[in-house]
Amino acid sequence: MVDFKKEDISKVLKVSYIAERFFGRSRSWLCHKLNNDIVNGKRAGFTTEERKKLKEALDTIAYEIQNLSDNL
Repeated sequence: MVDFKKEDISKVLKVSYIAERFFGRSRSWLCHKLNNDIVNGKRAGFTTEERKKLKEALDTIAYEIQNLSDNL
């Protein structure tokens, strides 16, 4: 199994979709968080709540993809 990192999300899933659907934010906002960029002089990491929300978003997407696959 390949070691999958959070930075790889943008290679597999549409980041703008996740940002808008689950956070009500822009693609750039989520990219800054995923890349731990410096924004306004601070690291743009995830808060505990945002990390939980991202986990729930990925779980939801995984369920939806699995459901789609099962119905093919």
